[in-house]
Amino acid sequence: MTWKVPLTTPTIGEEEKRALMRVLDGGWLPMGPEVEAFEREFAETLGVPHAIATSNGTDGLAMCYDALGVAPGNQVAMSGLTFVASMNVALRRGQIPLLIDITSEDDLTLSVKDLQEKMSPDVHLIVTMPYGGFPCDIQPILELGRRYRVPVLEDAGHGILANYNDRFLGTNGAAGVFSFFASENLTTGEGGMIVTSDRAIAERLRLIRNHGMTRSSYDFFHHGPSDYDIIVAGHNFRMDDMRGAIGREQLRRLHDTTRRRRETAELIKTGILDRTTDIRFPSSGARGKGASYHLLVALLPKEVDRNMFMRRMADRGIQTSVHYKPLHRFTHVQGIWPREPHLPILESVEKRLVTLPLSPSMTEKQIELVIDSTVESLA
Repeated sequence: MTWKVPLTTPTIGEEEKRALMRVLDGGWLPMGPEVEAFEREFAETLGVPHAIATSNGTDGLAMCYDALGVAPGNQVAMSGLTFVASMNVALRRGQIPLLIDITSEDDLTLSVKDLQEKMSPDVHLIVTMPYGGFPCDIQPILELGRRYRVPVLEDAGHGILANYNDRFLGTNGAAGVFSFFASENLTTGEGGMIVTSDRAIAERLRLIRNHGMTRSSYDFFHHGPSDYDIIVAGHNFRMDDMRGAIGREQLRRLHDTTRRRRETAELIKTGILDRTTDIRFPSSGARGKGASYHLLVALLPKEVDRNMFMRRMADRGIQTSVHYKPLHRFTHVQGIWPREPHLPILESVEKRLVTLPLSPSMTEKQIELVIDSTVESLA
């Protein structure tokens, strides 16, 4: 189906095409100078000393679970309303996901209160996520982590250039992981980046990414053979130079595209709320001012059937989605917990969440069509 307004559109231009051809013409395709430059420029943008490019955001999470010392049987605390990757990484490593409720109908990020109530000596990692690009209340989460001596990992895929208390998301905890999937605010098709201020963590991450080897393929090729060692049992989680070159171009205009995402989201929200009070937009409070607006999520009235609303939007050529199905609803985790996770606030809103289209390239006509269609589809 050809959508009049797709859910999102990647902003790929001539700059990315030229960057890709530069790599293809240069003859070196694996991880090399373009990835190194991308890491350096990404770290400078976020104001951190270390950035480690990786194959995708999910692999970045796995690398961090390993580097932060989370062992089989340990609990990993995470929001019940997040992408399944953070849970799947834990499951595949023999760890136990501890699902935390959301804060409220107006704040869909991890609840500090519920986290505090569920913390125990079995928890060895806290994973936060800025749902839709809206910062969670990170400071008390960090304090809770320090109290229990548990590292906090920011799954910041939604939150690139989002900030809270003058700090970019991803730079607050032990490490932060970003995804560069096609729908992200910065895309390389696939790919990801980990940032940290801890040199020891950064060094371990680089080893894990490259089979645990003390030398890279680029080093071998350009400086000749010599002895090397394997320090840890690592993986191949490397990013290639083609994606590195594309990422550098995306990064150069990220501030501008983020500004346009914010402006477009505000136009859509204001246009809808000027005509109806039957729909709400969570996470619009003080922390919302620093949002990156990866998603534009709305909360439908209780009496509106979400499937019907989405069909009506589709009939008008507007693509919508749901972010996300709560983690404990998936088939592969049925029965893994002794008791059903207690997530009353999430369960009260899960069937009312709907994601409206948002991208920095939306035209005035598309914005008006989303506003009109949303209001009309509520009826």
